[in-house]
Amino acid sequence: MDKKELLIRTASDLFAQKGYTETSIRDIGKAAKINISLVYYYFKDKEDILYNIINRSARDLIVILKEIQSNEPDPLECLRKMIIRQVLFSRETRQATKLVVMDSYQLHAQRKADCLRAQREIYDIYMKQLQRLRESGALDEINLTVVNFVIFGMLNWFYRWYRDEKSLTEEEVANQMTRILLSGILKPTP
Repeated sequence: MDKKELLIRTASDLFAQKGYTETSIRDIGKAAKINISLVYYYFKDKEDILYNIINRSARDLIVILKEIQSNEPDPLECLRKMIIRQVLFSRETRQATKLVVMDSYQLHAQRKADCLRAQREIYDIYMKQLQRLRESGALDEINLTVVNFVIFGMLNWFYRWYRDEKSLTEEEVANQMTRILLSGILKPTP
């Protein structure tokens, strides 16, 4: 692993454990066993490290969601796969997910704008999928913006309450979340 990647991983660990505001550049360098001057070689400041973590996470998720959309023609199955994969992604990247949800507000100016743009792109991917589902005739008359934010809320808070030692796997939870969501937005079957 190169030094920049080591710093990102170390910072992600520390931000998740101690919190962004309580973690210093010195803490990151010390934990990574890298001289503080080298930290500044790779990053302008602590916010730049946070930006890299959040932006990478969002970009990786965008690639995953777009791949599912391009490979799954059935709109309902596609939405289901997107939700399940995002739940699994949030578990795989638990620390980054926490930072996206809890610390994005720490970003300023262009960094904040870039991350908001990425979040908007994720929102748009889901909205496109919901529109495809509506066009298929499967959706009840319901506001898609509300549905989209319900999906976001459900997915963004999964990392907070799910624990590995519980009786359900991430995929089982994702399947149940999808069932709950879809039973509320699909037209009743005759």
